[in-house]
Amino acid sequence: MGNAIEALILARSIRGKLYEKYPAFYFYLSTVFLIELLRFAAYTFQPSLHRLLYWYTEYLVATVGYGVILEIYRHALKSSPGAARMARICLLGMLTVVILNVMANALANPVWSPATTLAELECDLRAIQALLLFVIVTLLAYYRVPVGRNLKGISFGYGLYVCTSVMSLAFGSLPAFALRTEWRYVQRMAYLGALFIWGCTLWSLQPDPKMEAEPSIERDYRLITEQTGRVLSKIRSYFKMGGEL
Repeated sequence: MGNAIEALILARSIRGKLYEKYPAFYFYLSTVFLIELLRFAAYTFQPSLHRLLYWYTEYLVATVGYGVILEIYRHALKSSPGAARMARICLLGMLTVVILNVMANALANPVWSPATTLAELECDLRAIQALLLFVIVTLLAYYRVPVGRNLKGISFGYGLYVCTSVMSLAFGSLPAFALRTEWRYVQRMAYLGALFIWGCTLWSLQPDPKMEAEPSIERDYRLITEQTGRVLSKIRSYFKMGGEL
């Protein structure tokens, strides 16, 4: 059912040319669709490889998902280029820190397990994604930034899946939950729910609402950068004077 809905959403994106406006999201969905077909083939013809393939590809999907987060920020903050640029830098920095931290822990551990390491990395990546989604939703609500139907659907559907994935990976690592087989279906059901949301909200291309010429979020960002620049200038002057003394 999930593969069929994915194929339908991708077909509608071509017909309605939504992929031109949201290329990162449809690249993510295409990646998931192809990986699901690959997993199905491995499970059918080489079951012994399915578990390891699952974790490697799950890590890949979680990493590609950061493109969706970037796209959400880009469209939501398109009237505030300064804030969007800062968000992009912070997002890429957080992604780099998470990957380096997990890899360092894996190298320091004498008993290395690919599945365990990749599961830990996915959990960390998803947790950062959930935090970033919470931040952008909070900013949009606080500054009352109007958002179109398509972007709302992408954000809500992906947020549902990411938050459920974080809880599933966190609780699934506990012994009491790991032995309960029904817990493994929570993440899959959440993704199916996200597909239904995307299918309804991305059926056709919807126009974006009108933005203010200079939204308050951009004014606040410019004010913060100006104040930060003045503080840094004072610090440099202080050290310069101290060096001369």
